[in-house]
Amino acid sequence: MKIDKYSAILGNTVGFHDMDTLTDNRPLASLPFGGKYRLIDFPLSNLANAGIRSVFGIFQQDNISSVFDHIRSGREWGLSTLLSHYYLGIYATKVEDSIVDKEYYAQLLTYLKRSGSNQTVALNCDVLVNLDLNQVFHLHNTTEQAITVVYKKLPKEQISDVNSILEIDETDKVIGHKLFEDKNLEHYNMSTDLFVVDTQFLIEKLEEEATKDAPRKLRYVLRDLAVDVHAFAYEYTGYLSNIHSVKSYYDANRDMLDSQKFYSLFAPNQKVYTKVKNEEPTYYAVNSNVKRSQFASGSIVRGQVEGSVISRNATIEENAKVINSIVFPRVRVAKGAKVEFAIVDKGVEIAEGVTVRGTESNPIVLSKGSIVTEDIIR
Repeated sequence: MKIDKYSAILGNTVGFHDMDTLTDNRPLASLPFGGKYRLIDFPLSNLANAGIRSVFGIFQQDNISSVFDHIRSGREWGLSTLLSHYYLGIYATKVEDSIVDKEYYAQLLTYLKRSGSNQTVALNCDVLVNLDLNQVFHLHNTTEQAITVVYKKLPKEQISDVNSILEIDETDKVIGHKLFEDKNLEHYNMSTDLFVVDTQFLIEKLEEEATKDAPRKLRYVLRDLAVDVHAFAYEYTGYLSNIHSVKSYYDANRDMLDSQKFYSLFAPNQKVYTKVKNEEPTYYAVNSNVKRSQFASGSIVRGQVEGSVISRNATIEENAKVINSIVFPRVRVAKGAKVEFAIVDKGVEIAEGVTVRGTESNPIVLSKGSIVTEDIIR
């Protein structure tokens, strides 16, 4: 495969999100997942496994220092070689805005024209999937359509009102799309907003969009173009999580405690890469009690952990309990404290004897760096 055959445009999100305080100080792409990963690791790994070494990143949030810190040289995803290049575009527009300024397309078009690629992949960080892009490329190149879009059949509970639902004919062509509406169907054809597009065709269409008085973000343009050209619809049947809310993010993490879902996402032939950290293993004290949980490195466990995902360098003290929760790095749960149905952000300290309890349908989020000294019960 030629190194410049494909290029990629990586976005932060596909829609508006109800993520409480989790994305106040970081893009959604930087959220931890499964203890040791970030959400951005999955699209970057999809690209790396397909041999794509040219990536243009678009991030709308003001604070993306965590993205720079995580990606750095891009070595883990093969983006640090002499033949590779990647960019992180930073824009002041909000995630909720559908309109962009002229600079958005100026930079995007410059990248595409310089890429020399035959096809371009557009994908985002909030549809959690481990997809073999080479299969999508193969099917794209056997059709006469300029666009291929990936979709998955999902129940309404896993879809938000900003996701695009595709209307697909008997020949797997897209003939329509609209935002999600509940019609009491068993499943809906939810677009992942992952597109493979012929690069020259994309350049021409984006040049047209850039001349408009109110040019739209890329995803809105691609959604409409997919209908205009009757794009080929590729059905993905593996594990997928649509991260659009606190609950969906919580559920996706806890899905990894299910071995079938874990191995579906972390398929042996599709590796997931992340920034390497050489740390000591997690320490489990003699009196610790751990059941059906997942741990990253560097933590100390002296208490009870059950049904939870624990990130790096967390401390669970004696007689403390962490039940059905997601714990970010450098969290400390003091003696006798109890945490249940919660997402505990980075650097949180829960004082001795304090109880934090949400519900499975409405987990509590403890904001980054907070010190909890009183009970929080929902």
